[in-house]
Amino acid sequence: MKIEIIRSSVSDNFFYGVADTRGRAALIDPVDAQEAIERVRQCGWELVWVINTHWHPDHVLGNVEVLDAFPEAQVVGPSGDRARIDAQFEGAGRGGVEVEVRGGQTLEVGSLKLDVIDTPGHTAGHVSFLCGDHLFSGDVIFAGGAGHCRAADADVAQHYQTFAHVLSRLPGSTHYYPGHDYTVRNCEFVLSIEPEHQEAQRVLEVASAQEPGTLFESTLGQERRYNPFMRLDEQGLRQALATRYGDQLEAARAKSSEESEAIFRCVRALRDQW
Repeated sequence: MKIEIIRSSVSDNFFYGVADTRGRAALIDPVDAQEAIERVRQCGWELVWVINTHWHPDHVLGNVEVLDAFPEAQVVGPSGDRARIDAQFEGAGRGGVEVEVRGGQTLEVGSLKLDVIDTPGHTAGHVSFLCGDHLFSGDVIFAGGAGHCRAADADVAQHYQTFAHVLSRLPGSTHYYPGHDYTVRNCEFVLSIEPEHQEAQRVLEVASAQEPGTLFESTLGQERRYNPFMRLDEQGLRQALATRYGDQLEAARAKSSEESEAIFRCVRALRDQW
């Protein structure tokens, strides 16, 4: 398997190309059509799929131009977000979802198999794609953080369930490929809650030293050591929130069915305001 990490030149997004050994390929969330087209041609790939993890414009608006360049390709998108994706391409001829997927299905990219995983919360129908120990995760998880829940169809409780019962069950060796890189800002946020957190400080130093525009590459195992959205049961985080943000934590508890959800809600609300 070949994975290409592609930085958008029109937004702060990262998107990805994945191909089998014979060059049959998919692009995942190629918002920057020109960068996407150039990379496919450079690699000599046969583009089979244009995959959208969710409906947000910064993940789908490259669809039409990519399809114009590679008309044999088809758009793959989540059933739960299909209507919102399709609505953005009314009158365009193509660009909307042509192959609908949902969790539990498998998408073939030549000899590769991408397992579709439901990962709602950031949007109602968000899906991620797992190929071996590589997770193409859209805007579910970021280094040190999680996707926001500000869109009309977003749901913090669903997002908590995705972290608590989906991401938590994947192996720590899983490499994930996010739609954005907010590592420095997220680590600074973690340290604002837990100033002595050594792993957050270490990641901050590494990410700050990287060349601008470089993706900080991480695994779920590493995230479990410092990302607060993956440490909901840690007493250190819980105590820090109770000490520094008691009122916000009580407000989150009033909306939650369990303490771990309250911690998630509290951290999400604090990050939104930070």
